[in-house]
Amino acid sequence: MRKVIIGVLLISFIMVSGAFAGTIDSAGYRDKVSEVKGWTIYASDDDIDASAELITELDDTYTQLAAEEAIEVLSSSGSDTTQTVTVTGIDNAGKKCSETFTLAGVTVQTSTTTFRYVDQASVDIECVGVITIRKKTLDTLITSIPIGQLDAQMAQHFNGEYKSYVTGWSARCTSTTGTVLFELRWYPDDADCLDADTGYRVLDAIQFTNVHGSDSGIMGNPIKLPAGGWLCVYGTGGTTDCDGSVTVQGFDTRL
Repeated sequence: MRKVIIGVLLISFIMVSGAFAGTIDSAGYRDKVSEVKGWTIYASDDDIDASAELITELDDTYTQLAAEEAIEVLSSSGSDTTQTVTVTGIDNAGKKCSETFTLAGVTVQTSTTTFRYVDQASVDIECVGVITIRKKTLDTLITSIPIGQLDAQMAQHFNGEYKSYVTGWSARCTSTTGTVLFELRWYPDDADCLDADTGYRVLDAIQFTNVHGSDSGIMGNPIKLPAGGWLCVYGTGGTTDCDGSVTVQGFDTRL
């Protein structure tokens, strides 16, 4: 009888714990106590070409910080003087950071935070002008928020000191010809955002061939990602200037 009980317990343990050959974990629960923040990323891109590129609304104008430094925020219109712009990212200690700027028209507002990477940027209400987020050094553009929109669209998420869980993602193609491939990529080292050709895993992929359409990634349980990495969506088009958009959802946690 004792041998039978031990055998049943062993089988039960194997069924519950499962077996996983890779290094990316999944989880079937959410611990609300340890959860830091849920997030949703959306980006639409009308310039997906034959070389894989980060999905961004700004086509080729998005440039990540290459070194730690302060950033600057300003509008192209002198009428934008009451709106607040929030820029999130990773600071020079490798942790999540954010800073909020009150616009003063075309007058430059400089951050007190030293950013290592810029993640996202948003404004609280619509602006008359284009909002520019740029490096302090040489005024080099990082990203911008178009007129009428509230977000700068970059399909990426830096999780900093927290672990991240990806709960789902979807892609939409509006091109009529050619192949469009969307890859949900994970870079364990966030520094690879500066050299995205290597050091990544493809967590999931969605492909469209000569057709409009939308599809959702099949994940089952959320995908758990270690702290200190970079999650993003890269697109590759079979023809020049393919069109598409992506949405990624997840949450960050201390555990």
